[in-house]
Amino acid sequence: MRCRKCGISLPEESKFCLSCGAKQTPGARRPMKRPNGTGTVYKLQGRRKRPWVAAKNKVVIGYFETRTAALEALNRLAGRTVEEAYNMTFAQVFAAWKAEHYREISQSAKETYDHAFDLFRSLHGKKFRTLRTADFQAVVDQHFHKSYSMVSKLKQLLTQMSKWAMREEVITTNLAAFVRLPENVKKEKEIFTQADIDKLSQDGSEAARIVLMLIHTGMRIGELFSLPLADWHETYLIGGEKTEAGRNRVIPICPEGRQHFAYFAAQATGTLLLSGYTGQHLLDNFRSRDYYPLLDRLGIPRRTPHATRHTYASRARQSGMKPEILQKILGHADYNTTANIYVHTDIETLVKAVESA
Repeated sequence: MRCRKCGISLPEESKFCLSCGAKQTPGARRPMKRPNGTGTVYKLQGRRKRPWVAAKNKVVIGYFETRTAALEALNRLAGRTVEEAYNMTFAQVFAAWKAEHYREISQSAKETYDHAFDLFRSLHGKKFRTLRTADFQAVVDQHFHKSYSMVSKLKQLLTQMSKWAMREEVITTNLAAFVRLPENVKKEKEIFTQADIDKLSQDGSEAARIVLMLIHTGMRIGELFSLPLADWHETYLIGGEKTEAGRNRVIPICPEGRQHFAYFAAQATGTLLLSGYTGQHLLDNFRSRDYYPLLDRLGIPRRTPHATRHTYASRARQSGMKPEILQKILGHADYNTTANIYVHTDIETLVKAVESA
């Protein structure tokens, strides 16, 4: 064989030239240097799960298991500055996440997320990648006195935003996962008593009629306000929402509630059953301006409109309605939801059940 450099004759299998010292076997090629301004990749010492570091302009973009993954992260930054991608504030991440997520959720869900975002106002101007669990927790702790569903929505927002930020490689770890929530102590839902129902029946106002329509069908308030007039059939309705089991279901109307449906059917001015209602048609406005003032005026303790659904379920079971029938009327896919959440048994009923056993 001949030397790769000087060309003199060498013994076979020589590793180096005896004359010029040139290495005869090609070694591993060193990776090409990246162009200036495109970032760098290097490996940390020691045993690490993600030893490869991608950095640009002295800003660590992330840690990766392989050099290829680190290079891909840098390549995705092509044409963008680190400031654009990695200095996004809390508010900017929310805006970018919102642009995607809000396409798939209802208006009420959007309003809930917007409210949760407002509660994080102290973090709005801070860089998202610099925020830690303690920063998130400090805000969540301030609202522990609120309902569990509200506090859990705060964590849900943080989790959704963090997942988006990880996908876009603004951050490398979902720190929202470590946010603690208060213990979820479920309270027994209050229902309307017979005395409450009597007061509503005697009142005769349109708002009272709507409350009675909910009590005598078990409908969700949103289902009633969006019910087409064509789906009212005097003794029953075809309607529903939320789940597959809940949509387009048959909803019987209790005899004592049919007059109220007939009243609004006669008053209708459009395609919806309640189109002729003279009060508030937006649900939030109905609750605040019609519903709660009605309860206050009649001396009925404040309960959410959803309490009407709990009232219907409990009265139906007490009257002997079969569980599977009640499940279908309420539109639940699982009877456990009906039994564990919506059916309320009063003390007198429990005592009588024991005495008759």
